[in-house]
Amino acid sequence: MADNGFEPIRRGSACPFAARARTEAAPAYPGTEPYEAGLAAGPLLADFARRVEDEELDGLVLQLTDPGLGATLDAVATTVRKTVIGLLAATGSDPDAELAHAGADGWWLRLAGIRWFLVVFAPCYPGTSPRSTRGSASTFLLLQPVHTFDRHATPKGTVIAPAVRERIRDAHHAAGTPYDSELAQGTTEAAKFVAALSPGDPPVTWWRPRPTEPERT
Repeated sequence: MADNGFEPIRRGSACPFAARARTEAAPAYPGTEPYEAGLAAGPLLADFARRVEDEELDGLVLQLTDPGLGATLDAVATTVRKTVIGLLAATGSDPDAELAHAGADGWWLRLAGIRWFLVVFAPCYPGTSPRSTRGSASTFLLLQPVHTFDRHATPKGTVIAPAVRERIRDAHHAAGTPYDSELAQGTTEAAKFVAALSPGDPPVTWWRPRPTEPERT
């Protein structure tokens, strides 16, 4: 798959797992319609899902190069929602049904038969944020199969241990990129996909249309 420019973000991350993560990248999407980006990436995601266990892959990166798609937090929320809707449609799911309960505890994004965690990096985030793009004007969506976190859990089959979570938190603080540890430890997974601009700010409900956009894609 294409090299999408995510490498500087991965190298610069304070997360101790980032350096050894095995990620692949879809070809960069140059357009302005996130829904179309999701549709285009659907077959690649399905192929990635088929190989993820055998090849011990950790994530698939989507890059949207239009600067406006990540210029503000509202723009990022819209971009993520529409891209996810495109991915759901491309992999045979009903977007309305899948996102209906996204704000509930225990909800997971399900694509191609597996559960995913999503982390977005966008130019609207300051350099002190873990979600900064480090100067890139692109918006990046990192899709991580949930079961791959098992490789970092002790014992296997459990969630990441509290001591490991503390080490991740401390590493981010030491690097000057603190994150909202209270949100990270919460059980509403969807609320973690799009980070607020500053720790302690209200969660971003990306799964709901913004006031300035139409209800449907």
